[in-house]
Amino acid sequence: MGKYVLFFSAIIGALLLPAGCSNKEPAETAAATADARAAAEEPEAPAAAGSGYPLRVGRWLYTFEAGKDTGAETDVLRAAEPLSLGEKLQLTAAETRKATDPYTKAVYDYYQVRRDTGTEGLVFANQTTVGSVLAVVSDERANLYRTPRNIDASDYILPRKTVLGVFPETERDGFIRMDAYDPVGEVYRRNLFIKTSAISYNDVDVQSSILLQTAETLDPDKERNRRQALLDSALYDYPESIFAEDILALAAPDSAVPARETDALFMVIDDDAHVRESPDASSPVVVRLEYAAELRAVEETSDEFDVGGRTARWYRITEPADGWVFGAWLEAIQ
Repeated sequence: MGKYVLFFSAIIGALLLPAGCSNKEPAETAAATADARAAAEEPEAPAAAGSGYPLRVGRWLYTFEAGKDTGAETDVLRAAEPLSLGEKLQLTAAETRKATDPYTKAVYDYYQVRRDTGTEGLVFANQTTVGSVLAVVSDERANLYRTPRNIDASDYILPRKTVLGVFPETERDGFIRMDAYDPVGEVYRRNLFIKTSAISYNDVDVQSSILLQTAETLDPDKERNRRQALLDSALYDYPESIFAEDILALAAPDSAVPARETDALFMVIDDDAHVRESPDASSPVVVRLEYAAELRAVEETSDEFDVGGRTARWYRITEPADGWVFGAWLEAIQ
C-alpha cells in the first residue's frame, strides 16, 4: 500500500512546474500548472546566451536571504524586485541553476541575471526568453507554426500587441522561431514559428506596446497617475507607433466630448500652447502655437476641464491646423 501512495505522490509532484508565484501576485499560483504544461509541450529553450527578457507583465527578480545561498537546490528564494515586460537582463551564468520557490516549495530552474541598476538575482527560466531580440505582433491575429512551413500550422494564435522574443538566425522562407507569453491561453509558447510579415521589429512599436500593456494592467482609479504617465510617455515618445490609436483610446476613452458651435477670436498667451487632435491633454500634439498668435475658434466643449490645475473649455480651430486648444492658454479678443 505504501508503494502505491509514493507512486501517486511522485506523479502529482511532477505536475507542479513553475509559474513564478509571489505573495504580491496571488493570481500566478492559479496559472502554475498551465504555464508548466505549455512549456513542457515544446522543446526546451536554447542555452543562455548573453541576455534575456521577461515576456509578461508582473514578473519578479528573486534573491536569497542573506547568507543562505549554498548553491543547493534546497536554497529558498524570496521575491525582491518587480521586473518590467521586455526589460533587458544580463545573464551572469551560462547555465540555469535550481532553487526552491518560497510559495510552492517546489524546485525550479532559474537564470542568474543582473539588471541595469546593478542588482543581481534570479528569474524563472520558463518565463524568460534568452539569446533573442524583441519584436511585437502587428497583425490582429498571428498564427503560430510548429515548423517553418504553412502546412504545419498549430492551434495557437497570438493577438496583436504581444511582445515576443525572436531568433534572427532561424529566419527562413518568411518564418522565424520565437518565444512568447500567450495572453489569451495564459501560457508560454516556446520554440514555435511565426511569419515575419505578422510582426514588427521596430523599436518604436515594441516599446510603445510595452508601455501600453503595462498601463492596461493598472487600476484606473487606484493607480491613475502612474497609468496616465505610462500612456503619456507612449503617446509623446512614440507618436509614430502602429499602436498609437490603441494608446489614445486608453488614454482618452471618452474622447467624444460634447461640443457646440462658436465663433470667437482668441490670442495665445502661453509659450507652451499646443493644438491637439482631441480635447484632452493626453491627445497627440498637432502643432505648437506661437505666443500672441490670433486664432478663430469654430467649436467649444460644453463642459470645462481641469488641466494642470487650471480650469477652462477646449476650443477647436482650423488654422493654422485643425485641432483643439485648451482655453487657459488663450485670451478672448473683444
